[in-house]
Amino acid sequence: MTAHVLTTEAGARLQLVACALRNTGTDWGLITNSAHQPSGVTGVVQHADRLELQHAVSATHVVSMLVTVDETYAASGLRVGASAGLALSNLYLYSGASATPLNPATVAATNGNLWVTGYLLLPAA
Repeated sequence: MTAHVLTTEAGARLQLVACALRNTGTDWGLITNSAHQPSGVTGVVQHADRLELQHAVSATHVVSMLVTVDETYAASGLRVGASAGLALSNLYLYSGASATPLNPATVAATNGNLWVTGYLLLPAA
């Protein structure tokens, strides 16, 4: 796992948690190739109502966690909500205005991605 740690001017250390996720029809996974590299993410687990993004980086606080759909999923009306935690985050997928999460196994596209960017506060060095 590649880890990128940013240090602020005040000395706080932030772990970048970032990746691209894709399901081409079999299961959701991290995109890792010559053009994509996760940072601080150790895996993704597909559940019936959510995706579990694993990022055990010894954080003390969540600073932010954003998940964005790409143009493929935006055109279909897919929305994503993140519930961020210190060791994992749950990503919930929704269609249109529905308040009921989709089963992630039913959401697939050859070129569709979810983009994740988060910052977790690390203990003082």
